[in-house]
Amino acid sequence: MAAPPRIFVLELFVLLGILLNIYTMYIESQISSVPGYQPACDLGSFSSCSKVFTSPWAHILSHWGLVEKGSQLDLSLPQLAIPYFVVLMFYPVARRKLSFGPTLYLAAGVGSLAFTIYLACILKFVLKEFCVICFSTYVINGTCFTCILRDYLALKRGRGSTKKKD
Repeated sequence: MAAPPRIFVLELFVLLGILLNIYTMYIESQISSVPGYQPACDLGSFSSCSKVFTSPWAHILSHWGLVEKGSQLDLSLPQLAIPYFVVLMFYPVARRKLSFGPTLYLAAGVGSLAFTIYLACILKFVLKEFCVICFSTYVINGTCFTCILRDYLALKRGRGSTKKKD
């Protein structure tokens, strides 16, 4: 039985999320190692991804005081996002093999959505910037959450069952 379209959309956006975060890590490395580097996502006075990527919120764990700044655990946001997207990649397996899989992924999605809203508020009200990469990440996170929510609701209603029919 083929997966519902919402699962294909989820997997497509998971791949986009991984690729976007790899690109973001590339930009971060260039900013830190090449003096005067101007990334393509700096679109003038209204949009500066480099300002966002060099802000304290770019390394959220050390900013919150959970890890020491500069330590090996002081991961940037894209370094934290990639494992999340890899876990999301396994949603089609989890929804078929684990009875609690959709609920677990829905809970992770709610947490991700809350964190996305937090970061969007920091971007808008604290940093007062627009970041096209950040905005793209918010769209990807929102789409992934929507796919998981729609699948969860369909499974609860009995459509899109994960069990084979005889």
